[in-house]
Amino acid sequence: MRRKLVVSVLALTPLTVTGVYAETPNEPEAASEAAVEIPAAAAEPSFGKMKEEALHLRAQLKARQSTLISSEMGGRISQLKLRDGEPFSNGQTLVEFNCNVEDAQLNKAKATLEKKNKTYEVNQRLAELKSISTLEVSVAKTEAEEAKADVNVAQAVMERCAIHAPFSGKVVELLARPYQSVRPGDPLLEIIDDKNLEVEFMAPSDATPHLKPGKRFRVTLDEIGKTYNAEITRIGGKVDAVSQTIKVYGRITDKSAELLPGMSGAIDLAALR
Repeated sequence: MRRKLVVSVLALTPLTVTGVYAETPNEPEAASEAAVEIPAAAAEPSFGKMKEEALHLRAQLKARQSTLISSEMGGRISQLKLRDGEPFSNGQTLVEFNCNVEDAQLNKAKATLEKKNKTYEVNQRLAELKSISTLEVSVAKTEAEEAKADVNVAQAVMERCAIHAPFSGKVVELLARPYQSVRPGDPLLEIIDDKNLEVEFMAPSDATPHLKPGKRFRVTLDEIGKTYNAEITRIGGKVDAVSQTIKVYGRITDKSAELLPGMSGAIDLAALR
């Protein structure tokens, strides 16, 4: 009886083991299904990441036109009436120099030109009468042309005695004072075009496919506390390899006279459409 019982237990053992192996293959199938779902979750578009990072994007208003006016000549400033923050119009005189010496040199050059022209005219008449040689006529003509060139040089110097505004805008900073003597290249004043502003900010590089000219967004300025509609005008020419960002430029489409260069705020790229 004992032998039969042992045989029966041994006979049942493979069945139990077989049952275990029959159920085990179902577990890898579940694991396989889970493995298939992981890439689907990781394949979210980068635009979603851009929306998450939009809250951290900062922008700044900058003037499209700005320049530092420097002296083109050495001399003493006679007029510098504008002050910091004052507006000016295109072509308005910004700086004037004392050019008494340059004016005298121009008058001298003009007198010399008149004399050389008369000499040339007389020599032409004498040449018609066969009283002088053609060489003397040629020399007189060359001297008249040389005198004319001297007048042009003196006029070019006189044009440097006054500096005119290249565009309309405002004075940012005065770097010189009236009656101050300056040398060529010395900075005089910094000016900007305060009406033609643009929005500049850094966006994540993986959002580049969604950043197209004409796309609209919103910017909230800290100094004013208002939100303005804007649109992208152009994209930077390269991606910064370290920060993985790209420079984006835009313009505010809402009309507002309270905007000033240097104001900053937050960009809401989630409004891109």
